[in-house]
Amino acid sequence: MVKRKTYFSVGLFVIIGVIIAAIAIIWVGASRYFEKGAKFATYFEESVQGLQIDSSVKYRGVDVGRVVHIGLAPDNRLVEVEMKIGLSTDVTKDLVAKLKTAGITGIVFIELDQMTPEDIRLSPKISFPSKYPVIPSRPSDIKQLFTGIDDIIQRIRQIDFKRVSNQVIETTKAIETFVEGERIKEILKNLDTSMANLNSASEKAKNLFVEGDIEGIVAEVGEAAAKTNYLIDTINRKMNIATTEIQVTAENMRRLSETLEQLIERLHADPSDIIFSTPPPKGRGLRGEQ
Repeated sequence: MVKRKTYFSVGLFVIIGVIIAAIAIIWVGASRYFEKGAKFATYFEESVQGLQIDSSVKYRGVDVGRVVHIGLAPDNRLVEVEMKIGLSTDVTKDLVAKLKTAGITGIVFIELDQMTPEDIRLSPKISFPSKYPVIPSRPSDIKQLFTGIDDIIQRIRQIDFKRVSNQVIETTKAIETFVEGERIKEILKNLDTSMANLNSASEKAKNLFVEGDIEGIVAEVGEAAAKTNYLIDTINRKMNIATTEIQVTAENMRRLSETLEQLIERLHADPSDIIFSTPPPKGRGLRGEQ
């Protein structure tokens, strides 16, 4: 009799447990079935490692849905992710999806945000019909970082270091040639001649004053002034040409040094700064490229 009561109690407990479990399953399934929202699909051209069924879908940090399916797209190139989102149609038509990691936990979720013109270019092209409305995707921050690093490496490979080095050597030689060449000697010689003429004119003027020949003084002074002006103009022209060449050469060397130094510093300090920055304006370069 006692055994029968024990068996009855155990059986009743098991039956009640099964009923409760069944009700819970039905309740959860029904709640999912009657869950508000519409289904959308998005396609990623990168690994979705860490993303799971029921992973959160957030709009600017706010939970608005969940992932309901993950699989390969019909083209076997993209990853198809189906989502159920509780947002109005007006909002969803301008959205873009991106994979995002929650801190250091490694949990991956889908972040939705408003689309920008750049997102249209970055979103993978779909060449097959989709079962649900498609929300374009953009590369995750990790993918953009590695893509940017690849771009930097390609840019560095495209730099003609031999040509740059040759131009630096040629520029240095040009400066040395100018400093040691005939032009600078000619300028100095003209300057010496001008000083000699001035001294001569001064002596003549002094003698004329002593002799009292005022008209001769005026004529001599005028002639000396004319010669002096001519020599000064000649020296100024040549000095201007020389100064311009030195300035151009110095500016080319400064720009080259600045460019190489900035590239190396930014590569060491913050690669992402180069990755996401805009290209430098065209027109800057060595003298031959201006």
